[in-house]
Amino acid sequence: MKCFVWSPFLYASETWTLNKNTEKRLEAMEMWIYRRMQRISWKEKVTNKKVLQSVGLQRPELLLTIQRRKMKYYGHLRRHNSIQKIILEGKIDGRRGRGRRKQTWLSNIQETSQMKMCELCETALDKRRWRTVTAHLGDGMAPS
Repeated sequence: MKCFVWSPFLYASETWTLNKNTEKRLEAMEMWIYRRMQRISWKEKVTNKKVLQSVGLQRPELLLTIQRRKMKYYGHLRRHNSIQKIILEGKIDGRRGRGRRKQTWLSNIQETSQMKMCELCETALDKRRWRTVTAHLGDGMAPS
């Protein structure tokens, strides 16, 4: 599954901006794949927890993989001078449109890391610290 399904699916996932609805759909797709692998029908009323146990997992991995990739990519962008970094840090003149602001990629990174933007920028510049932050992303440990 990871070879034939996830590889093409996760292509360029580092650049995705995720909202709650997209996250929910990603998790549902992952659970659907696990159920298909185990030949569990939706009529059998098997909980997601039991399906994950039968596959040998404690929680769905797809969303966590995407978040880790995004965090690694952000650290890479912060450490290197490139056109992507200029675009990421750039500001656009003019007035904003009406309505609620759209979810941005940077706000996704900030939400995933649970850090303030200034702390995020500083931590990303130190490669060792950034690796520990991304490594402990899913296990609930506070970033150091």
